[in-house]
Amino acid sequence: MAVKKNKPFEEQLKRLEEIVNILDAGDAPIEELLKQFEEGMELVKELRNYLNKAELKVIEITKKLEKEIETEDNN
Repeated sequence: MAVKKNKPFEEQLKRLEEIVNILDAGDAPIEELLKQFEEGMELVKELRNYLNKAELKVIEITKKLEKEIETEDNN
C-alpha cells in the first residue's frame, strides 16, 4: 500500500501507530507483516520530512522576529 502524501500529519501518525500494533502482535502472515513494515517505513519518512519542514519554518519565523525586535531596539 502506497503512502498518500497529502494526508494530514495526525492521520499518518495514527496509521503508523496502527502498523506498529499489527507488527507487535505478529499474528498476520509474514507477507502481510512485510507489507505493513514497508508502509510503516514510508510513513516514517513522510512524517520525518514534515517535522523537518516544520522545524525550518519555526527557525525562519524566529529569525524574522529576532530581526524585528533588534530593529525596534535600535530605534
